Amino acid sequence: MEDFNSQYANHSKLEQLKQFILEHGTYIELKKGEQFTIQGKVNHRGAYIEHGLLRYTRVDEKGNIHIVGYTFSEEFAGSLCTLIEPNQPSVCDTKICYIPYLKVEEFFATNVETMQVKCTLIEQSYLLMYHRLIDMYCKTTAELYLDLLNRCPDIQEYITLKEIASFLQVTPETISRIRRGLNK
Repeated sequence: MEDFNSQYANHSKLEQLKQFILEHGTYIELKKGEQFTIQGKVNHRGAYIEHGLLRYTRVDEKGNIHIVGYTFSEEFAGSLCTLIEPNQPSVCDTKICYIPYLKVEEFFATNVETMQVKCTLIEQSYLLMYHRLIDMYCKTTAELYLDLLNRCPDIQEYITLKEIASFLQVTPETISRIRRGLNK
């Protein structure tokens, strides 16, 4: 599953941020279902996922839970805007190294090179969101589903059909029909 956000997480300039977090952060292990962040509460930390999987969810005004993203092993977790932080429960046992945003901001302010790391992080986050938005408008649900499987061939071992449907903004029946069509 390490390929899910690979364009974002594996940019060469972000290696320096990863090393800073691993050297100055705090390691914790989240059991399945434990939260890294909670919607409505200001989050003051970011993290690097050493092993495991976090699910990003948002609860709407009606109380419905929507899956809006995932963070897999060897990726960064957190939000550039702490005021809109979603819930981030762990999908399986997950080892993360977290660090307060204040320390990360101090790191970014160190010199021009670390400021470029911050710019790269923002740019890669934007590109990830922009590509997801364009894909939602331009690709069919079947294409989105196949993209998801191509990026994460083993994703079905960790999340349910209902969760895939929520992430792709369709019903579970739609995903079942797509699966049946692929098996023909």
